[in-house]
Amino acid sequence: MIKVMRTNRTVRAVVAAMGLFVVVAAIWAGVGYVYADDHKTMSATTVGLCVLAAGWLVILGAFGIKFGRLRARRRKSEHDG
Repeated sequence: MIKVMRTNRTVRAVVAAMGLFVVVAAIWAGVGYVYADDHKTMSATTVGLCVLAAGWLVILGAFGIKFGRLRARRRKSEHDG
């Protein structure tokens, strides 16, 4: 897996985007903590995890679509070739 991450630009981009969403989720967790009236820690955790989950689902969906298209293109080239 580590070798694939070093050589595959798509996998590196996905990992970088997931890391970016970790930072964005941490920022939104801080916002949730500041603006919560009661249960500040629970609000921060909920907001942060929701943002993180939504971002990662979008990224994994895009990765799945790209991977599926790549496999279809490879199958087509093998069939044509």
